[in-house]
Amino acid sequence: MATRSYNSALRDEQARRTRASVLDAAIRCFERDGYAATTMKAIAAEAGVSAQTVFTQGAKPALLLAAVDRGLTGDDEEVPLLAREGFRAFIAEQDRPRKLAMLRELAVAYYSGARSMLRVFRNAAGGDPELAAAWEEYERRRYQDIRAITESFAPMLRLDLDVATDVCWSIAGLEFVDGLIRVRGWTVEEYADWLADAVERLLFEES
Repeated sequence: MATRSYNSALRDEQARRTRASVLDAAIRCFERDGYAATTMKAIAAEAGVSAQTVFTQGAKPALLLAAVDRGLTGDDEEVPLLAREGFRAFIAEQDRPRKLAMLRELAVAYYSGARSMLRVFRNAAGGDPELAAAWEEYERRRYQDIRAITESFAPMLRLDLDVATDVCWSIAGLEFVDGLIRVRGWTVEEYADWLADAVERLLFEES
């Protein structure tokens, strides 16, 4: 029985590593070549596995969505963003300076890993109905997450919650952030510094 359990755990770990390798390869291909030009064979070659191994991880649209999730969170765990430890601590924090510092750290972590894959996702959604629907769902969930984050500022807000949420949704959106970083040459850290300062100036009561 112990041997059987060990072998099962070993197979699970091997499967996890294979999936991680395929998704990391897919991320590199999608970022380098774009969604439309990336083939399953190209992902297989990048990962050093067979095309069949790649297909066992899902069709190309599913691989893109999984790659986006991996870019957003850094892992393959199916845990919502706001249920993750860093975001839970941020939501609970009520000390103003610490909360703004945590916001900056979360922004750096989120946009360092997610921005390029979100851009690939958004562009791919323009030519694929399945991905277009997935992008709409992503934006719906992003608004809900932003609202929950904004609600955690409630004791400090000087704006109506709906207005404050819309402001946060806007200045944390892909087009806004990507424009500053990719087009205007800001670093992720510079954007995160600006974001924390803007939230305090635009949303909070004077301290």
